[in-house]
Amino acid sequence: MISRVDLEAQVDLAGLTPVERELLRLGVMQWARSEGNREVVARLLDYDDRRGLRSDVERLASLIAAASPMSRRDCRRLLLATELAFASESLGWSRDWAADTGFTDRDTITVLRGIQEKLAGIVHGTDDRITWSGQLVQPAWEPISMDSDDTYWTPFSERFDFRPGMQSWPAITEPVPSVTIDLGPIFSSSQPQFAAGADAVNGLALLALVRALDHDTSVVVLDWQHQTYRFWPHRFACQPDPQWPTTVFPNGDYYIFLTEDMSTGTFGHPWEQTLCVFGEPLVSTLVPMLTAWLPVKRSNR
Repeated sequence: MISRVDLEAQVDLAGLTPVERELLRLGVMQWARSEGNREVVARLLDYDDRRGLRSDVERLASLIAAASPMSRRDCRRLLLATELAFASESLGWSRDWAADTGFTDRDTITVLRGIQEKLAGIVHGTDDRITWSGQLVQPAWEPISMDSDDTYWTPFSERFDFRPGMQSWPAITEPVPSVTIDLGPIFSSSQPQFAAGADAVNGLALLALVRALDHDTSVVVLDWQHQTYRFWPHRFACQPDPQWPTTVFPNGDYYIFLTEDMSTGTFGHPWEQTLCVFGEPLVSTLVPMLTAWLPVKRSNR
C-alpha cells in the first residue's frame, strides 16, 4: 500500500545520466515561476501550499544536479514536477517547455521515458535505490545543446558545400570515396515494404558502424532544423529495445551521421531519396550490404 511506503528512505540517483538529471532539474525549476494558481500541484507534490513548493525548488534542483542521495519523497517530487511541467497546460506550462528548457518535445519524451523506467521501483516503493541488472547501461544518445549546434553545422556546410532545398540534387559535394545509394525502390513500395525497407537500412547501417568504429567511439548526428545528437553505435546495439531519435534512413529531412573528423559517415537526402555513404571503412562495409538489394545512384571511388 502507498501509505506504508517509507517516504523518508534515502535513495541513490547517481545512476541517472547527466542529461536525465538536467531534465529533472529544469522540470522542477519551472515551479519557481510566480504566475498562475497551482495550489493543486503543491498538494500533489506533498507541500502545504504553493509558497512551500516555490521555496523548495532550489534545494531540489541542487540535489539532482549534484547526483546526491535524497528521500523517496523528493525523488517523487522531482519526477512528478517534471511530468506536469512538460505535459500539462492546465497545471503546468507545456507550451513554454521547449523555449524554457531547450529540450524539444521529442527529445523530452525520449529522455523522460528512460527516467521513468529507472525510477519506477523507487516511486512505487519497491526499491530504496536504483537497481541495475548487470552493468550500468550507458546512454547511446546524448542531445547536444543548441548553443553548440553551429560547432558542427558550420564546418559540415563548409566542408561539403551543403545546399539545402527540395530541388538541390545532390545537396552536398560528395567526397571521395563515396557511393550514393538509390532509395527510390523503398519509397515507392507499399507501406509494409516501406517500413521493413527503412528498418533494414537502419539496421544494416548500425551493423556497419559497429564493425567500422571502435567500441567507445561516438558519431555526431545532424538533423536539419532539429536536435543534434552525439551517438554511440556500440551502446545502441546492446540496448534491449533501441529507439532511433534520428535515423540513417532519410524519412522526412536531411539526416547526417558523421565521425568527429567528418571523414566518414552517411548523408540521407529525403527528396532525392538517396543515401550517400562516404569514407573508409563505411564504404567497404555498408555499401556491399546495401547494394545487394538496392541500386547505385552515383559512385566516387
